[in-house]
Amino acid sequence: MTWPPSLPFETALARAKSLDERSLSLLYARFLPVIYRYHLARLGDPHVAEDLTAETFIAMVEQIARARAEDELTFAAWLLGIARNKLLMYFRARRGRPAPVYGVPDDFPLYTRADEDDPLAVLSARESWGEVVAALDELTEEQRNVVLYRCVLGYSAEEVGALLGKQAGAVRALQFRALASLAQRLGTPDTDSPPLVSRHSPSAKGRAHE
Repeated sequence: MTWPPSLPFETALARAKSLDERSLSLLYARFLPVIYRYHLARLGDPHVAEDLTAETFIAMVEQIARARAEDELTFAAWLLGIARNKLLMYFRARRGRPAPVYGVPDDFPLYTRADEDDPLAVLSARESWGEVVAALDELTEEQRNVVLYRCVLGYSAEEVGALLGKQAGAVRALQFRALASLAQRLGTPDTDSPPLVSRHSPSAKGRAHE
């Protein structure tokens, strides 16, 4: 569930910045579900989400040598910033065109539930990387861990509690405080982005995909 202890994330990241293929593959495997569900939750169309996910990782390889991220959480925020820009470019390119309405399969695991706000949107709310890093630095170490495992990687409160040696309720409280702090410092996401597609919204009853 955590990054393999035999290869610290920071080591893999440093090697990836030198374009080491194995390290790049590890980062891709680690964050593919995160980036895909980020796009799918905002688009509702698995095919377009796949395209934008691919574009995001191509940009990751092109830009990673210049990334100032030094740990897993700041790397995730940096990568989500790229995903956000790809999404905004997609919507801006489609302005003035009729937008098809797609549904999200009822059984798709959307971890970013609307009733908990959208933690991935909070992390990608600003274009300025410095602002994101500054906001993350204001969190306690426990809050940063919760943001990474609970909000970014999508683990349950019980799983994160087992990692941190805490009760699930304490994990949820840490999550609430961490997201509140980030939201206050980063503000709301760009209004060009559509609202999160909820599993219970009318659009979620549309076309089903594999």
